[in-house]
Amino acid sequence: MPILQRMTLTLLLAAGGVDAALAQSGYYQQQPGYRDQRAYPPGYYPGKLVQPAQPQPQQGFSIRRFFGARDEPPPPARAPVSRPRRSAPPPAAVAKQEKPKVNPSTYVVVFGDALASYARQGLDAQFSDDQDIAVVSKVRSDTNLVRTDPADWPNTIKATLDGGQKTSIAVVMLGTNDRQSIRDGDESAEPLSDRWKELYRQRIDAITGVLKERKVPFVWIGLPPMKNSKISDDLVAMNDIYKESVQSNGGVYVDIWPGFVDEDNRYTDIGPDVDGDPTKLRTNEGVFFTRAGARKVAFFADTEIKRVLGLSGTATAAAPDPAQIAPADGSAAPTIEAALPPPPDAAIPAALPQKPLVGPVLPLTRQDVAPGGTLVSAPPKLTGDNAHTVQRALRVGIAPSARPGRADDFRWPNP
Repeated sequence: MPILQRMTLTLLLAAGGVDAALAQSGYYQQQPGYRDQRAYPPGYYPGKLVQPAQPQPQQGFSIRRFFGARDEPPPPARAPVSRPRRSAPPPAAVAKQEKPKVNPSTYVVVFGDALASYARQGLDAQFSDDQDIAVVSKVRSDTNLVRTDPADWPNTIKATLDGGQKTSIAVVMLGTNDRQSIRDGDESAEPLSDRWKELYRQRIDAITGVLKERKVPFVWIGLPPMKNSKISDDLVAMNDIYKESVQSNGGVYVDIWPGFVDEDNRYTDIGPDVDGDPTKLRTNEGVFFTRAGARKVAFFADTEIKRVLGLSGTATAAAPDPAQIAPADGSAAPTIEAALPPPPDAAIPAALPQKPLVGPVLPLTRQDVAPGGTLVSAPPKLTGDNAHTVQRALRVGIAPSARPGRADDFRWPNP
């Protein structure tokens, strides 16, 4: 470096420091990567070298940084993906609505409490394909015959029949909640006592008497067994009351008890359905029915319904005139039995041929005779080859030779 430049540099160092001296002397311009002052932001000294940008230290612990390796660069940011809007879900499937039956010729009206609703459900399924039979529900699930007015159910049936409801046959099922005491004046009759049975029979007679007066054929469905054995024992006695009252007033009693017990006559919740397949017939609490059980109840009732309608016709009972309920002369009203045709005569069974009392007599001590008529008393005589074989086998003990090809022919090789 010339002497003049050295002196100038010395003066610059003394006046402005190292950076100013180097910048003034053109040192920075000769270095690679030099940028003009305009490339620096305000506040930086002109002529300073531009250093490459250093990555910012990352926060947190890294295995790669711990061993001196560089962290992998973060993945490039993904552009947001525009997803198409989901279409609205299809509307939920709506259960097929059964079309109401138009002008049916037969109306089955169901009266009763909670269990009667299952009988109505089963009858609906039983007659669903028959457009001539309609099932009408007059069920009141929260009622009974012991805590309400004794005339409650008789008045309900009268109001239904007198209100224009066409009724070809009535189906009644009551008594689910009747195992309670009955108020008798100032006292109470305990359930299933003699006095209780007498009062309860009067209330059943009031119901069946209304149907008899209106000349409406009716079917009364008995109560089924319950899971509780004590309740089942009480229901047996109540079913006897229903049966006596119904039959005395011209109705038909349907006993469904055998359809819901096992071989030992005990309650069971599983049994054959109407198709004969074993299935669950009762619900878990042991009182109500499943769908299959309701169909089975209707199956028992359907047999009697068709039989009654087949005998008495399908004439619909309309609201009668009160004068027609009882004759004006005070005589007894004709019963349903009087209107029914007499049953056909029983067929005479075909006569079978007479079988003899004893067969031919065979004497047990009869002596056998030979074809010639002589008695067979002496041992048979063997002659010829037969005698020789028998003598050797039985006396000498030499077994006869096997016939060729027989199972006892053990000769080898086989001929």
